[in-house]
Amino acid sequence: MTPLFKVRYVLVSDYATVDRGGKLLIAGLYVEDLVVPSLPTLISSLVFTVLAEPPKERRKFRFEVESPSGLIVLGADGEIDPVPNMDGARARAILGFQFNQAMFNEAGEFKVFLSTPERTERSEIHRFILIVDPNVGIARAREANRQNSLAPANVSPLRAMARQCPR
Repeated sequence: MTPLFKVRYVLVSDYATVDRGGKLLIAGLYVEDLVVPSLPTLISSLVFTVLAEPPKERRKFRFEVESPSGLIVLGADGEIDPVPNMDGARARAILGFQFNQAMFNEAGEFKVFLSTPERTERSEIHRFILIVDPNVGIARAREANRQNSLAPANVSPLRAMARQCPR
């Protein structure tokens, strides 16, 4: 099926914004998988950032995240407008969808779709896998404690690691 507009990429993170210069700022980027300690799980903030080529005319659409069992677990309505092209640059539209208190009840492969508001046209734009690992929180805490024990007093772990790297 032909997409409503061309999607260049989709990023999934904890936070995203665009600064005055048009630079995308991302925090807590999920690299392919979302790893959680248990199910059901509540993610306090989950942001989907879609970089797209703008259409020639305004389009209304529906953004949906579908669970492995086929249920729509997250959704939002949106609009995308034509964007003028600056000299030497490709026209782009940055679409952000922030879901607060996102609840997930099952693990597996989730699909992200764009559709017309009436869902007569629907195209998949992204997939991610939700994995349950009961040790995820414990492992991160242990690693942070290990890094802190290697750091000299009054120096953050990041600065301590930077000192150990040859220049």
